[in-house]
Amino acid sequence: MDRNNEDVLERILRCSPSSARQRDDAMAVVRAAEILPPVLANLNAFKQLIPGGGEPTLLEYFRFALLGVSAGFAERNLSPNDQAHLDIIPPLLEDIRIVFERLQAMHAEYDPEEFRFQAYDYGIHKAYYLDWRLYLSKELF
Repeated sequence: MDRNNEDVLERILRCSPSSARQRDDAMAVVRAAEILPPVLANLNAFKQLIPGGGEPTLLEYFRFALLGVSAGFAERNLSPNDQAHLDIIPPLLEDIRIVFERLQAMHAEYDPEEFRFQAYDYGIHKAYYLDWRLYLSKELF
């Protein structure tokens, strides 16, 4: 399993009651991002990339990951219409699927809210890394 997947899985499994308040605050940020027009526009562009069918819970986690990418794109002024930008979506969704299937196979107890937040956060990280890889790293060198 990829190190990124292991990190996401570890964060989902280690959620404790003491981190519940912090997670609730984080989810409030996620819900606020959901209603921003640039984020919604990006999310609508990405929805077509979600595989059809499948487990409803997994599809929800895909949506949160794409919401994170959408927020990251809006913050970094990245276009959801550029193919070089869209190339991060299939691997992102695959990473979320792998973590979800691993949790299912382990029959692990986990907090679905924590998974939603981690999927969102992972999406933001992917958007920021894309901006770094395509643009900022070249400006620095």
